[in-house]
Amino acid sequence: MLYFCVFLGLATMYRFLAVLIHAFVGFWLAVAPVRADFDSGLSAYASGDFDTAAREFALLAAKGDKEGQYHLGLLYEEGQGVSKSYAEAVSYYTRAAKQGYVDAYFALGEIYLRQPGGKRDRVAAHYWLGMAARHGHPRGPDEFKRNRNAMTPEQLGLAEKIFVAP
Repeated sequence: MLYFCVFLGLATMYRFLAVLIHAFVGFWLAVAPVRADFDSGLSAYASGDFDTAAREFALLAAKGDKEGQYHLGLLYEEGQGVSKSYAEAVSYYTRAAKQGYVDAYFALGEIYLRQPGGKRDRVAAHYWLGMAARHGHPRGPDEFKRNRNAMTPEQLGLAEKIFVAP
C-alpha cells in the first residue's frame, strides 16, 4: 500500500479508495433490500401472516430470486396466502431448481409423488429426488431409494434413460 501511495501519489490513492467504497456501498444497497424482503417474508410466514409472506416472496420471485421462488412455491402448494395450485407450485419450484436450489429439487420430487387425484409420476419424482440426493439434500437419498423401490420395471427403465442414479 505504501508503494502504491508513493508511486501514484496520495490524492490518487484517496480517489481510488473513494471509488472502492462507493462500489461496495452500491453493491450493498442493491443486495440489502432483497435480503430484507426475504427476511420480512420469512418472518411473516413464521408468524402465520401468509398474505404478507406471499406478497414478499412474489416480489422476490419476480426478480428471479431462487429462495423467493421456492418459498412462493411452498405457499402455492399449501394454499397459504394464495389459492392452492399444484401447477403454480411446480412452476415456482422448477424456476428455483433451474438455479440449483436443492430444496426445490426435493420439493419437486415430493410433489410428483402426491399430486391431486392420487396421480403419481414416479419417473419425474425419480429425476428430482435423484437431483436432491446428488446435491446433498439430507432426505434426498432415502426418498430416492424409497421411490425407486416402488417403481415398476417399466418405470425404472424409463427413469434410468432420463437420469443416472447418484
